[in-house]
Amino acid sequence: MRSRHVIIAGVLMTAAASAPLRGQNIPAAFADIGYGARAMGMGGAHVALASDAYGLFWNPAGLAYVRGWQVGTMYARQFNIIPYGLVSGAKVFGDRYGTGLGFLSSGDDAWRESTFLVSGAMKFAPNSGFSFGMTVKIRTVSFGGNSDDSPYHVSGSAAGVGMDLGLRWKFAPRWTLGAVYRDILNQLSYTNKSRNTSYNEALPGTTVLGTAFMARKNLVFVMDWQHIVESVVPDRIAAGFEWRIFTLLYLRGGWSQNLTADPNRMLNGGAGLQYFSKSFGIQFDVAYQSHFLADTPRVSTTIWF
Repeated sequence: MRSRHVIIAGVLMTAAASAPLRGQNIPAAFADIGYGARAMGMGGAHVALASDAYGLFWNPAGLAYVRGWQVGTMYARQFNIIPYGLVSGAKVFGDRYGTGLGFLSSGDDAWRESTFLVSGAMKFAPNSGFSFGMTVKIRTVSFGGNSDDSPYHVSGSAAGVGMDLGLRWKFAPRWTLGAVYRDILNQLSYTNKSRNTSYNEALPGTTVLGTAFMARKNLVFVMDWQHIVESVVPDRIAAGFEWRIFTLLYLRGGWSQNLTADPNRMLNGGAGLQYFSKSFGIQFDVAYQSHFLADTPRVSTTIWF
């Protein structure tokens, strides 16, 4: 059974790696800043651990392991400039299937990006530690809505779709592996109303491999490696930990950096406070990320019932 799972995983990820990207890649559009204060408190390494309402942003395969109904929110102001807000929900059906919905918005009237996400996940067997997931993303852009009398002012809009594929495998009681190919398929069609022109662009695909190790019942270590396909952007590594204290309190820390001579290292820290009963739970998380441009705090709330 385990050999068959490995073969299926290899086929899926090979197909993802061979998918073509069309048009010009635009790495700055719809930049992934990391979503959810819990994950970002651990340095942004979350591909193998994601199994909550934020899983559709990190690895949709984790939605097959969500506990009950879950709803999550996050707010961040990236570099103290760009506002980001999201809301997401997830639910497991039966003992094999999980689904998720999410909405993400960033920017302002000058440039606003919005993404609506629909995800699904399936275990390969009812009690399997191996799952596959997919997220479909509907993206829209509006720009030039701000007041500007400059002769160079432009306005317009864009719309497109994207798709992520993910795998998750708990191959040992304490070890979990995760893999995701983000934007394996994607396309954005822009309309510049000021210049009366239209054109297509594509986002660069991103592959992420991750692992999570539960050293103790209340202590987990995580690590992710990220590669942006067909781009000069360097590979990046992220690692961190989560330590649960007294059942209710979580402490987190982590870091991330490029794998180059100029590492552009970022340090992360965070904490969480959780209350739960048999039928209801709520968790508040905060995270803080240092960067040479400006630091970015995040706050998240997760409810399950």
